[in-house]
Amino acid sequence: MPYSPPEPRWDIVEEHLDEAEFLWAMWEHSLLSPKYTLDTVARGPEQRLLANIDGLVVNGPEVAPRLLVPALAGGPPHRVSAAAAALLASPGSAGAAAVFDAWYELPAQRPALARALACSDRADLPPLLRAQLEDPSQLAATAELLVARGEALGDALARLLASPDPAQRALAMRAIPDERDPAIYTHALIAGLAAPEPEILDAAIAAGARLGLDAAWARARERAQERPGAASLLLLALRNSPADHPSLLAALARPKRQPAAIWALGFIGMPEVLDACLEFLDDHKVSHLVGEVFTALTGVDLHAAGLAAPFAEVDRLEHSPEDELPRPDPMAVLHWWMQHRGQFRDGQRYLAGLPHSLAAVRTFLERGPMRRRPAHLQGLQLHAAALRPRLEPRAPTRRQRDQLAVLRGLPLA
Repeated sequence: MPYSPPEPRWDIVEEHLDEAEFLWAMWEHSLLSPKYTLDTVARGPEQRLLANIDGLVVNGPEVAPRLLVPALAGGPPHRVSAAAAALLASPGSAGAAAVFDAWYELPAQRPALARALACSDRADLPPLLRAQLEDPSQLAATAELLVARGEALGDALARLLASPDPAQRALAMRAIPDERDPAIYTHALIAGLAAPEPEILDAAIAAGARLGLDAAWARARERAQERPGAASLLLLALRNSPADHPSLLAALARPKRQPAAIWALGFIGMPEVLDACLEFLDDHKVSHLVGEVFTALTGVDLHAAGLAAPFAEVDRLEHSPEDELPRPDPMAVLHWWMQHRGQFRDGQRYLAGLPHSLAAVRTFLERGPMRRRPAHLQGLQLHAAALRPRLEPRAPTRRQRDQLAVLRGLPLA
């Protein structure tokens, strides 16, 4: 008699899918959390997530039609992503075909499917995705996915730039710096700097800044004066031109702009900037952000050093990674700073207690809290643009480690 594998224990398989859904949400949160580093993400939620996805794969081909494919159509987003990841991890092409079928037939599920596709390392995915760029109905969603994976769009970029949809034109702006010859799109970027749509404008400013366009930096200074200009405030702080420091510090005086200003100023890393931020240690709306700036400059962990206030539960239904920041004890932090202020020289930038450098930023990307890594990557891309440093901060940690190995070999001065 031919061998027939035993029937899976469906209660256990269903539990794997339930756990994978929960852990996918936990993993996504950890990628943005101040409580996690790359190591703790890998050894914590990601390891558990991958174990449950493996549990779905190893229980055989019957799991796909019975549990995984139906989940693509009717599940909540994290369940869709987990089911799609298991299908993409399955041997053969049937699993990937099911994910692409759902991609075509279920537009509402595309964001969740895109996360699974962006995280998959299947070798056959890039050509499959590129083929979809030729379909006008799939152009935007596929291009966004390729941009998330760090892939150049080639000829498809011009079609996005010509789109009447502002979201597609903004996507094109974001894609330009990673193209093989971004200089050919300079005129398109300059046009984007005059766009009335905020999403196009902000994308053009960020892309133009990466490419060193003076017009982009001039527009960033104007945009930073506006209430929605948080992204430009951060860009100016990351650039760290002394001429921009007064306007960045001035934003602290405007209560509605204080959170964005404190977040941005934290990436300058100068002690006189921390002096200015410490004035808001007693303001419950921003004190946790001030504590983050203190730790970013000094390298002192508020909890470990006994400088944190007692934990207070945030009374909100939706919790963000920012809510996980410790609240500083104002008097304890001020006392510590008065004792140690002389160790930090005005005009010198610091990162986690050490002099700031591109090499120190690279080390921070390997070891620092996940919440701050995307901004530090942006700073690295501004100051080492010719080297085209690449990192996907929301990718699986194995891929990030491969990209960090490449970064480690770049001759950062």
